[in-house]
Amino acid sequence: MKGDPRYLLSEISDSHTFFETKAGYARDMVTGFIKLNGMTVGAVANCTTVYDEEGKESEKFDNVLSAKGCEKAAEFVNFCDAFSIPVLTLTNVTGYKATKCQEKRIAKAAAKLIYAFHDMTAPKVNVIVGAANGTASLAMNNSADMTYAWPQATIGMMDPVSAAKIMYADADAAELNEKAAQYRELQNGVASAAARGYVDTVISPADTRKYVIGAFEMLFTKREDRPSKKHGTV
Repeated sequence: MKGDPRYLLSEISDSHTFFETKAGYARDMVTGFIKLNGMTVGAVANCTTVYDEEGKESEKFDNVLSAKGCEKAAEFVNFCDAFSIPVLTLTNVTGYKATKCQEKRIAKAAAKLIYAFHDMTAPKVNVIVGAANGTASLAMNNSADMTYAWPQATIGMMDPVSAAKIMYADADAAELNEKAAQYRELQNGVASAAARGYVDTVISPADTRKYVIGAFEMLFTKREDRPSKKHGTV
């Protein structure tokens, strides 16, 4: 179902099974394990909607990163990398949660998530299923070995409406809508992102399982040799 990545992860997994971890904590971020062609893969995904057993909407979230969500995902990515388990991310994020309590923690939490993905040596694949806007998108596996995007995805540094308001501050509503549409096509469209090399391939949602399996099979022999050191400081 739209907004809940658990259904997509179940759909692309072998035998349609998704094993979720820490299901009751930071529910705006989903972590867990799936099987792809017999291979165990960790999954990290943004969540905007939670449905109950009857398929009714029970919770709703903005597609933004929270401090708890970042910490939950970072710990999961570190766990997977410790056992050389590859990680798949489903990205749909536009920014950071903006509350007083979040301001105290979000910068450090987001840094932990970014560091976890960049420090990871196991294979990592990213599928942009919705939005990937601003610096928040950098935290969602921006360093992936392979990045795919659905045709309707939006990828860019700013929301088109906000960008239009900044660039054309004196424009009326009709002109702002027109400029936002132009910005969306020229800067935030998936074709524009692919032309800039931000996306490796634009794929159909129905082909997600096929492409993800192919990517992980290609990356199965991935090895990274890095300078020896004790550990990072993040």
